[in-house]
Amino acid sequence: MKILQIDGIKGLVTAVFMGICLFAGFVLFPGMVAMHFWNRYLVNLYMFPQLSLFQGVLLWGIVVVSYCILSKSGLAVSFKSTPELSEEELESIIKSAKISSNMRIMNKIMSKADKVEIHKNSKEDKESSYVSSPISLNKTDSVEKIEDEKVSNIK
Repeated sequence: MKILQIDGIKGLVTAVFMGICLFAGFVLFPGMVAMHFWNRYLVNLYMFPQLSLFQGVLLWGIVVVSYCILSKSGLAVSFKSTPELSEEELESIIKSAKISSNMRIMNKIMSKADKVEIHKNSKEDKESSYVSSPISLNKTDSVEKIEDEKVSNIK
């Protein structure tokens, strides 16, 4: 199975642009060339009617279909489907997807649980209402802890 993924508006615009370019390169341009050859040589030499661009595209299509029918090798492009997955492979893929989904949910829960909310009335503390660790942000507390550590080291 082949999967084509188009992401967002930019991907859609790119896909449409590629489709238009492929259509122009493989249909319109050869049809225009066929129309010019027909109008230049057959109209002047044998008095055939002139062709429009649409009729040139149809002429190009007739030439391509005739070539495909008459050639023994057929088209150089072939479309094949990929082999399907066995039941065990499918089960393992589903199992790994469930595990990764559960891990993603657990990571979100753990990141939300790591945030500690501090309630104080000070304006400075409102800016730091969410911290990623339970360590205090007050300078006085940290200074007191450092002094206590120095005293304990001396003893």
